[in-house]
Amino acid sequence: MVENPLSTIFGFIGSFYGLVLPLATLFFLTVLFLASMSVPGAKPKSVGEAIYTYLMHAVSVLLMTIGALPTIFSVFAGVPYTGRTYIALLLVFACGGLLFLMQDQEVRKLDSASKAVVEAVYMTTLKVIGNLMAILSAISIFLSIVLASFQDGWWVTPFVLLLYGLLLSWCTRGAHEWEILKTLHVPATPAKSAALKPKKRKATRRKK
Repeated sequence: MVENPLSTIFGFIGSFYGLVLPLATLFFLTVLFLASMSVPGAKPKSVGEAIYTYLMHAVSVLLMTIGALPTIFSVFAGVPYTGRTYIALLLVFACGGLLFLMQDQEVRKLDSASKAVVEAVYMTTLKVIGNLMAILSAISIFLSIVLASFQDGWWVTPFVLLLYGLLLSWCTRGAHEWEILKTLHVPATPAKSAALKPKKRKATRRKK
């Protein structure tokens, strides 16, 4: 039994999770919102929907990772779980997959200008995580071979993480188009066409 709950709430851990973490999250979302609004044609409501959609998209990827990685570890390591554990992991993976499909449909409904910055940040983050995971796992396997530090199941963790990192890198390879560059070039085209029209009229007047 806790004698003084206020000491727990306003202690270091309580202050961090109750105050610092929400403020840091709010600051990150504000910076992301302002950066998204700098793109020509972006709408505030659509930007908010894009931020929410991609955050839920990230949650779905996290849920699928939580459900898949322990199962793969158990298969390669030869350490079976109980039936209830496999069912629980399957349910977590299914929830993540369902959420992924729902948010993927919502992403397709967003306009390119409003989701440009959020999509760039999201895809770049996944790409960096995948590449770092693959590189560090490959280095771990290489060092274990060079140093001959072989133990039972030494290769399972780095090998599975290497596969997962390569999967993230492959999923983000060429799947994302930099919408910011496209939206920045869109306003330049009408201006050029408008500037060319008076010259054509002057040429026709001279012929008359």
